[in-house]
Amino acid sequence: MLTPSITPLLTGSFAPDFTLIEVVSRRPMALSDLRCSSIVINFWSVDCPWSRYYDDYFLDRAALWARQQVTLTMIASNHNETIEQMQDMADAYGITSPILHDENNVVADAFGAQTTPHIFVIDATGLIVYQGAIDDRTFRRLEPTTNYLDAAVEALTAGRNPATSDTPAYGCRIVRI
Repeated sequence: MLTPSITPLLTGSFAPDFTLIEVVSRRPMALSDLRCSSIVINFWSVDCPWSRYYDDYFLDRAALWARQQVTLTMIASNHNETIEQMQDMADAYGITSPILHDENNVVADAFGAQTTPHIFVIDATGLIVYQGAIDDRTFRRLEPTTNYLDAAVEALTAGRNPATSDTPAYGCRIVRI
């Protein structure tokens, strides 16, 4: 069940700026620091099997997207996950994209993120052009037929708006304080 008081930002609105601690470097990182490129935000989790399932997908895409001036950023908002667990998972999977620790769910609440994963694609001006699921996989349909995130990034890098701009996110519910 989704958290009823949390509403995702509207696609077409500007993403709010924030500053969080990056897990590996332990330094503050702001969304505005990344605005020289487009950004894919993945609300990510150490424990969620849906996040684990997509880790390889994001490892493959991160390098490709970087060449296209698209930055992948993971945001870990689960209240029950420690920065040490996040660091261990980054090391174990070889994750090199920034992982930002949203310790008190402030950013998850501001974006209206409900699940891990919950994706937001932001253009270089800060406009949200896509949000929702990575693909059309569900709990009942394990093989996807459409990859919404790939299509959104492809459209963005071609200077177009994605044909699909909103889909329901699915995965594990974000554990809030």
